[in-house]
Amino acid sequence: MLSERIAKIISSLDLGFSDSFEGENVRDLTLSEKLDTLEQAVALMSFEESMNFSIFNKKRPEHPTAEIYVIDFPSDFRASIYLLLGGYYRQAILCLRNWLEIRLTGIYFGFINPDKTLYEKWKQGNERAPITKGLVKQLFSRAEFHRVSGLRDRLDALVNELSGFTHCSILQKYNLQSETDNVPRFNPKSVDLWFDFSLRVFSEIVFCYFLAYGKDAFSMNPEELDILRRHLSKEYVKHLQQKGIL
Repeated sequence: MLSERIAKIISSLDLGFSDSFEGENVRDLTLSEKLDTLEQAVALMSFEESMNFSIFNKKRPEHPTAEIYVIDFPSDFRASIYLLLGGYYRQAILCLRNWLEIRLTGIYFGFINPDKTLYEKWKQGNERAPITKGLVKQLFSRAEFHRVSGLRDRLDALVNELSGFTHCSILQKYNLQSETDNVPRFNPKSVDLWFDFSLRVFSEIVFCYFLAYGKDAFSMNPEELDILRRHLSKEYVKHLQQKGIL
């Protein structure tokens, strides 16, 4: 019967523990126990979408940074939140790594190396773009990225930490499995770790957009800009204030 076939799939994928079982499902527990964290995460996601829409409007839809964002929507950050709500913490953090890399790739083709021929070949899979540390290195081929002390060290450290989750080499350090077994389980420590990484990735993406595009990335209402005052470091806020963005 059709219902039995569907039930078998739901059981095999542990969707009950992620979404359905009363008192045990990860989604409900995360929403109830970590509501403040999720509200902040959604605010970051909404701001990032507004920032990309600002580039879309100012630079036009065919601009690589704007176009790559459209290709990537729903974004890796949205996917990361979805995975978090299912209890897939390592995979949620991997999406944060992808989120950072895709946004920096947009800056690479839109600002660092605006070679349209190269960009079109890349979209067709006929050309490779720099990745991870090579991508960060390319950013610093432009003088704009050297104006802030420690930026490269922060980006390199963030890439290193996120990359550690790719092959599980860092799981014991962060103890993501401390409160789980062979099914998805709500783990508050893992949620906190995920949000810490989310905030770091968000901050670096926003600041890299600022260095590449200035005010063109921040054409939005004051309520949205308040998100930056609450979540960026004092150093980053100061730079945006000096340029009249905040």
